[in-house]
Amino acid sequence: MIGTIGLRVILVAAAILATAAAKPPKTSSEAPSARTAAADLVLLHGIVHTVDRDDTKVGAVAVRDGKIVFAGDDEGAAVYVGDATRVIDLRGRLVLPGFIDSHFHVGSAAGRLFDLNLRGLPVTRRAYAEAVEKYAREHPGANVIRGRGWSEAAFAGIGPRREWLDEVVSDRPVILSSDGGHSTWVNSRALEMAGITAETPDPEGGVIERDPESGQPSGTLREAAGGLIASVDPGDFSVDQYERGLRWMQETILGPLGITGVFNAGGSVGSNLYAAVEKLARGGEMTFWLRGAYTARPSYDTGAWLRKAAAERRRFASRHFRITAIKFFEDGVIEGHTALLLEPYADAGQHGRKRGFRGPRIWRPEALEAAVTAAYRHGFQTHHHAIADRSVAEALDAIAMARQAAGRSFPDPRDGITHLTLVAPPDLGRFADLGVLAVPQPQWFLKDDYYHDVFVPFLGRERADRAYPMKSFFDAGVVVASSSDWGVTEPPDPLRGIQTAVMRLYPIPPFGGRVPSEVLWPAERIPVRQAIRSYTINGAYGNFLEKERGSIEAGKYADLIVLDRNILDIDPSGIGESRVVLTLFEGREVYRHPSFDAAGVSRGR
Repeated sequence: MIGTIGLRVILVAAAILATAAAKPPKTSSEAPSARTAAADLVLLHGIVHTVDRDDTKVGAVAVRDGKIVFAGDDEGAAVYVGDATRVIDLRGRLVLPGFIDSHFHVGSAAGRLFDLNLRGLPVTRRAYAEAVEKYAREHPGANVIRGRGWSEAAFAGIGPRREWLDEVVSDRPVILSSDGGHSTWVNSRALEMAGITAETPDPEGGVIERDPESGQPSGTLREAAGGLIASVDPGDFSVDQYERGLRWMQETILGPLGITGVFNAGGSVGSNLYAAVEKLARGGEMTFWLRGAYTARPSYDTGAWLRKAAAERRRFASRHFRITAIKFFEDGVIEGHTALLLEPYADAGQHGRKRGFRGPRIWRPEALEAAVTAAYRHGFQTHHHAIADRSVAEALDAIAMARQAAGRSFPDPRDGITHLTLVAPPDLGRFADLGVLAVPQPQWFLKDDYYHDVFVPFLGRERADRAYPMKSFFDAGVVVASSSDWGVTEPPDPLRGIQTAVMRLYPIPPFGGRVPSEVLWPAERIPVRQAIRSYTINGAYGNFLEKERGSIEAGKYADLIVLDRNILDIDPSGIGESRVVLTLFEGREVYRHPSFDAAGVSRGR
């Protein structure tokens, strides 16, 4: 172990050698001169995987004023050490760019603090009912019992029933969103207060599940039908609650997982959420950067709504927070029979669904094309939720036609399509041709409860076994930007995502339930380096930040993480067990694990 005095001696000697050496130091920046200004921070003796164009590896990084001024060898970095420079001896640890999550929901943080959380419970009706009963008992003053996180896999085929909630809470409305947020389970009191009866028609883009004999609402509302309950509970939090949630999220989730940037996949014009983000951003309190979206709905007057969105967007112009995109829901989810398929559901004809059923449509193709075109003309990129093969194809169709219609108003929107459970092979090349990003959630690439209890019975084994392409996107030349879809996926750990992308297997499924024992579609496994790129530079590219972030190169912001092991060298089965021990955001330490001791840290020469 090198003590502080010994380290200073080595640094001085290294600086002299660097100045006098005949050969220039190996570096990704220009060789420093003897008059180079001292850095604020220097990291030495590490394995720095830069994720530059060539995936260059170096040993040291120097940081000044929040930006990287040098990435190269130890000798070159020593020139940047001044009397006040903080020096960290990495002792061979791996350094990566900060992780970027390209489909995230920061608003879920408030829900974690202020709502009933059903995640992590046994995937059973009884466990959920007991949790609701306990919460109601502990919150006697709550006018509405609101929660999230029940698994659709527990109620495969048809959703949960209102009577099961009535048995534990009947005097107050109970409103519970599924773990994916696409279905809402309510009790009879909630239905009564919202005026939802047997005569209530299904809203556009939504389904009210009904008792097959009486026609009465059974207690599950799919997609847009969940909005019918808004009169009972608008579902929003206050600015203060969102702010508290964001602070908690920064400290307990983003920092420890090495996440320094996110794309927030959806929001409302005038929302309390974005007001809270803006408050933190203007106060200089964010420890990550955020690019966000507004969610468009078919029911909106698109032109008027986009004008409001564009006007509000101008308020959010800080370095750490901007709104850049419009989000579109092309379909729902397979577990709710609301994903839009090219071929019928395998169980079509059951549970009251017609034979040949392919899923309900949310957007008419011509309306979607017009809305995407209008988004381009207002300077927004687009972000499309598309689970199944037909919705993916229609999203690509809308983008292609809107590009032609919009002309040169937005020549490089870098649109993204997310989730991508099923993709028709001919559409892979269309992503590359159009420059559309693929935004998958690698932690989902498992034969878990959803595979066994939902995908196989709803899609048939052949389609279930070809869920979630990944390598095919890379092979087609598509930019792949990975994500978690937090607060759907728990935890939103990029290291778990990298392992699952590499192995298509992970011992802890993100939604609980049975432990996967088989590989899902082995041919779609990718190398570790590709997986890392999908969580770093590709995410930066998707947010127009590739010149500022996403790799470790001189001139970029110093968003850096240090891992406790070299995931490029170990058996892939150990990647998810790796730990972030240090997270830097723009050169500022925002997280340090207790195992990352300070013995290798010193000041100056």
